[in-house]
Amino acid sequence: MLHKFLSTLAVGLALMIGSVHGHSWIACTDYLEENGADWNPDLCRAFPRDGHRFVPKTGLFGRDTGYDYHPNENTPCKTMPSATAYNKEHPMAVYYPGQKIILAHPTKNHVADVRCTNKFIPDNLNKIYRSGKLDTPQPTKDPKLSEFRSNQVFDLGISPFGNEISDERTRTYPKTGFQNAPKFCDNPDKALATYTMILPAMSPGRYTFMWAWGFNSVQDLYSTCWEVDIVASKAARDQVLRDREPSTSDPDGEGTVTPAIPVTPGRRSTVAANAVDGMWNTWGSWQTCSRPCGGGIQRRIRRCNNPQPRNNGAPCVGSRVETRACNTQECSQDIVLTEKWNRGANGHINLKTPRPSGDWRVVVRFPCSAERINFWNAIEDGRIPSETRQLGEYWLIQPEPWMQDKAYIGFSAEFPSCIGELEESNIVTEIQLL
Repeated sequence: MLHKFLSTLAVGLALMIGSVHGHSWIACTDYLEENGADWNPDLCRAFPRDGHRFVPKTGLFGRDTGYDYHPNENTPCKTMPSATAYNKEHPMAVYYPGQKIILAHPTKNHVADVRCTNKFIPDNLNKIYRSGKLDTPQPTKDPKLSEFRSNQVFDLGISPFGNEISDERTRTYPKTGFQNAPKFCDNPDKALATYTMILPAMSPGRYTFMWAWGFNSVQDLYSTCWEVDIVASKAARDQVLRDREPSTSDPDGEGTVTPAIPVTPGRRSTVAANAVDGMWNTWGSWQTCSRPCGGGIQRRIRRCNNPQPRNNGAPCVGSRVETRACNTQECSQDIVLTEKWNRGANGHINLKTPRPSGDWRVVVRFPCSAERINFWNAIEDGRIPSETRQLGEYWLIQPEPWMQDKAYIGFSAEFPSCIGELEESNIVTEIQLL
């Protein structure tokens, strides 16, 4: 049967097709929720270099701003160190040896979860490297990439993927590596993912850290850099944080925040008398719906800062996130661009019901061939002639039952040669019976 052939072909293609488009970055270098599900800017105590430009605290989490970066030997970081790389709202990280550190990043569709993508999305390297101790508080250049890689701070592991992995394992969280995103399928492009590491013993001083992610292979690297002040103890770290006025709490192993302000022996009554319990602020605005049609999810967040807990005061009680259904109307358009940036776009190819009987494929024609493209809820049909694909046409099939249950096929792609022409009206889709 053709479906059986296509299913076998799907596995072969997933294992043999060349690299697919990958991109992401570190958005927060000291996050306060381990294995977190929803991004909360109030839980971010420190940001990567030039975070105020590329990952602003008040911006949309996961929005493409050009922060993803392929490092090279002489330029391992997206931007150079400077006196303006950090500000009051986007401060530099401060760590102490033994600290549990949570790093936050957007998923950008790169998670193997059969509920909304497939089990073949790769993850090949996740490591934190560092420079030597900096000679000056304000460096003007970075070490070479090879120098960073000779000083490994922590191996973050890799996420499970591939044909030998069970479907159940792909949808089980937490995960090691890049793909630790419990709510990935709610918003595959902009879901929160986190890493957890324990800082090893390091001499106090200032360093530059570099996150390195190997997507398709250990050579296909992406990087984000940030400066870190290493201090001798938690008490020294907490003093820096109190001067900045963020929380001095640290994440515990259950994904919540435990008050952790040190109490001087013999003065507990003084601290208790000054305790301030946390209270919720008003709900924020509803965020953009995760889908333009066909049923999506909206979220809004409230913050525990009216006031925030201080001096061992009680945390706020209740959920900080509220959700509701949105855009439940049937999709009238065949294709919707959900996001567009200066080199590419994300979008959905909507699959209307009822579906054709028998075997069929989806054909999509873009104004030009993509430099890089990644599809989910479908795979490319390997029988397409190379010259057809080079013209911007792609053939898509859904050989797996879980794919056939999806209402749309998603894509993320770069079209630098025709980005000005990339409009919904210039993208053609059709169903071809086989």
